[in-house]
Amino acid sequence: MAFDAVYELVMAYGEYLEVEDYSVEKTEALFTENAKMLFAMGGPGHGIPEIAEKHKGMTGPFIEVTHNITNVLVRKTGTDSADIRFHMEVLHQFRPEIAEKTTGNLFIVNDRICAKAVLTSAGWKFSEMEMNTVFKRMTNTSE
Repeated sequence: MAFDAVYELVMAYGEYLEVEDYSVEKTEALFTENAKMLFAMGGPGHGIPEIAEKHKGMTGPFIEVTHNITNVLVRKTGTDSADIRFHMEVLHQFRPEIAEKTTGNLFIVNDRICAKAVLTSAGWKFSEMEMNTVFKRMTNTSE
């Protein structure tokens, strides 16, 4: 197993989140057909269409979202499988009509993400992913 290939999968996931193209085609490039995902907000998703749809739902109330991925750990579990853990800080800027009803316009979330990846004929893909929020804070960009 090449660490670089699995690391690139994690970075491709970060790009997927930044570009916000949650089409079935883009989701298929990252996840296996029967992938399972547990979202920190939104619950479980199973299969490409549902995972794509749940990702779309995460960004609805925000005008700007930035994802910072750090601390990527990869552990080989077989010749074609790996366990992955990484941290992701997400900065969400609320749309004005929502921000006026909250205590701030910037929602900061830190998630610990645990995943399993498998080597497929199309390359490495996530077969499972679980997002766990370890910290969240509401603030204002004027601070």
